[in-house]
This record gives sequence, structure tokens and C-alpha cells, in this order.
Amino acid sequence: MSASSPADSRSGAALRDRLGVCQWFHYEAYEDVEMAVEHLRALGLRHLRTGISWADYHRAGGKRWYDWQMAQLDEFDVLLSIWHTPPSIAAGGTCASPPARLSDYADFIAQVIDEYGERFESLELWNEPNNRLKWDFPNFDPDWRKFGDMVREAGQVAQRRGKAAVLGGMIPVDPHWLELMNRYGVLDVVDAVAIHGFPDMWWPDHPNWDWYVHWHGWTDKVRTIADPSGLPVWVTETGLATWDVPASTTGRFDLQSRRLDWAAAAPAERVYWYSLIDLHPDREAIEGFHVDENEYHLGLSTCNGVPKPAWWRMHELLQR
Repeated sequence: MSASSPADSRSGAALRDRLGVCQWFHYEAYEDVEMAVEHLRALGLRHLRTGISWADYHRAGGKRWYDWQMAQLDEFDVLLSIWHTPPSIAAGGTCASPPARLSDYADFIAQVIDEYGERFESLELWNEPNNRLKWDFPNFDPDWRKFGDMVREAGQVAQRRGKAAVLGGMIPVDPHWLELMNRYGVLDVVDAVAIHGFPDMWWPDHPNWDWYVHWHGWTDKVRTIADPSGLPVWVTETGLATWDVPASTTGRFDLQSRRLDWAAAAPAERVYWYSLIDLHPDREAIEGFHVDENEYHLGLSTCNGVPKPAWWRMHELLQR
């Protein structure tokens, strides 16, 4: 059992209103979706952040797969993140490059709302747009102008169709990047701004998700964006991997639970823990196959569905 934390002062009902989990599903990973639904029910979680890959939707059978996925998740309040440009229409031929015709993204947002609008709560427009692995700004959009124009049009579509939109979670949390989005008119068409943060997921000689010099607690991190934007802040990804880098083995289970407590107490309107279930070791992450071993150990449970201590801590928090 973890020690008392600020999260303990909140009732389970209050936490159920603002605390959720993020889980990405690989194309046609039916068993993963079914396992996730079982965990969500057992934990009593309402809020799930997941995605529709724009690229996968346009694969043969893509619509059939997402019809099935969204039907399985119908009982939950889903934040649906839409990203991954189909390579066939991308300026650089990759999922991280802008579409050659920027308005194609808004058209797809309209299509998603038409197809699944009754099955999700809100939209997240892209994911980590200031991360070159998710949006290749160095090669195709160095001032993020294309991104701003693309997302502004998509946000207008969401507004017209009555769907709340969240500006895709940024990492690093950068108020200068946010000011660019403000100048491009993006903040006028979104209902919240998302950030990502991974305290204690850093080492000087290994892949880093956040740098210790930029971490001064969740209150500071949220205020950095809330004050200049004037919008609610959602933490759409935070977590801690149960992978001990120096020892090259699993561990840090108590630390994962403590960082869950930190996240649950963060002064944000919504917080999503990343993730629900570990990435299977036979699958590839965005960064590549086992480039960063942390990617494979972020879940509240193992890839086989075995709960970790943080799973039980999440359950405890939500049942108060």
C-alpha cells in the first residue's frame, strides 16, 4: 500500500471525473481491445484516450477495423486522437509529414464525426506536434505554419459539428510553441490545450522523454500553459515505465505507483495515465523496434494482463 498522497484527499467520484488512461491499439489488434475493456471495467475507469490512425483507416479493411474498435469502446468516455498522415497523400511520403493538401485533415475529421460522433466524447487534433517523430517539422514545416493552418481548419469543423476539440499534447511543454499556435488562430477553435510530461523518465545517457531541468512539478507545468492560453489544460499522457535502465530489467514498481499519485493530484482538468497495458515485445513502437525499452513497460499491467502494483493503486484511488 502506498503512503498517503494529495490524491487521497479526492473522492473516487471526483477522480473518476478527471482521471483516465491512454491506450493505443495496433491495427486489427482485437484481443488487445478486449483485454483493455476488461481492465477498464475492473478498474472502474470512464475516461479512455485512444486514437484513429488516419493512415490505417485508409488501409484495406481500415474502416471495418475502426467500426469494430469504436463499437467495443462505446461504454466509455473516449478522447479520440486523430493523427498519422496516409503516406499516399503526405508531402514527404511518411505518416509524420503534412498532407500535401492541408484541408484533407479537416475533411477526415468531419468523416470521423459523421461515422463515430455518438461513440466518443471529444477529439484531440494530432499528437505531440512539436515532436519531430510525430510531425516532421524540421523537413516540412519549420515554423509550424502548415500545422497551424491544418489544425485551425479541423477545429472549425469540430466546432460546427458540436464536438469539443483539444490541441494535441505537446512535449516538451513549450509556451513559445503555444504562442505560435495562438498567432495562427488555433486557440480560437479548441476547447482545451493538451500537454505531456514524464517525471523521472530521464537519464543523461539514454533516450529522454523530459529533461529534469524542465521539471518543477505539475503545478508549474500546468500553469506554464494555462496562464498564456486562457484555456483548460489536459494532461493527455503521463506515466512511468517499470524498466530499470541501469539494471536492464523490470523494476521501479513503487515509483510507478508514486508517480500515479502525482498525476492524480495534478491541477489539470483531465489527466490520462500512459498506459493501461504494456506494449507487447514483438511489436514496434513509434521510435522503432526496442529503440527505447521504456516504451514496452509503461502499462498498469503487463502485456499478458497481469496487474502491477500501480494497477491496484489506480483501483484504490477510484473506489474511495
